[in-house]
Amino acid sequence: MARDSYANSEVLDFYKALPFNQKSSLEEEIAVIRNRTPQDLYPGLARLLSPKASVLEVGSGVGWLSNSINFLYKSPVLGIDFNPVAVGFAQEVAKRMGLRTRFEVQDLFVFEPSEPFDVVLSFGVLHHTDNCGAAVARLCEKFVKPGGQVMIGLYHKYGRRPFLDYFDEMKKSGATQEQMVTRYRTMMPYLKDETHLLSWFRDQVMHPHETQHTLKEILPILESSGMEFISTSINHFQPFRSLSKLLAREEEYEVIARDNLKNNKYFPGFFIFIAKKKV
Repeated sequence: MARDSYANSEVLDFYKALPFNQKSSLEEEIAVIRNRTPQDLYPGLARLLSPKASVLEVGSGVGWLSNSINFLYKSPVLGIDFNPVAVGFAQEVAKRMGLRTRFEVQDLFVFEPSEPFDVVLSFGVLHHTDNCGAAVARLCEKFVKPGGQVMIGLYHKYGRRPFLDYFDEMKKSGATQEQMVTRYRTMMPYLKDETHLLSWFRDQVMHPHETQHTLKEILPILESSGMEFISTSINHFQPFRSLSKLLAREEEYEVIARDNLKNNKYFPGFFIFIAKKKV
């Protein structure tokens, strides 16, 4: 019998303890929303947004992105997440700021929207399910309207490896969590809020389940889901003439990751792609 959901219960329990990207207070979260634009992290996102573009964020967590989009672009936004702790935090921030962002506790594999969306976003989420490919397909097939677009971010197979290997070696050598947090802090000195820092450390180093992927692996899923691949962070969202040359650049991610690690810089090993649903 087909499985109804690929949501991972260990991942849910992990994030209930401390949601990713959570700040120490609502005030800290609100300050970030007021002072940092999503375009800084996700180049290419702004051109997808407008006051008329309906937006769904899958795996909205504590709501920074969804609330920022409603605050800056006035787009109608629905954020869904299977963690009620994170959803409660996101709702309270929206209430405090007078935003119209909506949040719901939902399993993406079960969620059935009343109508599809113009823009569907999901960053750093689908690789924490038990079937990332099925998650990508569901977003494309069920959530985005014809002519609409998806923008999805996943851990990269090559770009993620050096970071994971480094901290795995620390664990094997007997390093304590406190020692690993101290090491992680040196890579991300700009995270001054201790709750925020710990949420990132746990997510990046102590996570109970994640998978890594490549654009080459994702492209057939997009095609079979009725999507046209548009652009990717692998070449900085620039136009490309040769898909084979673009895909050949994927292995460079491991070199970039090792160079960053050598220079004590955090590199998440993360790639983003944009695709448009065929009409």
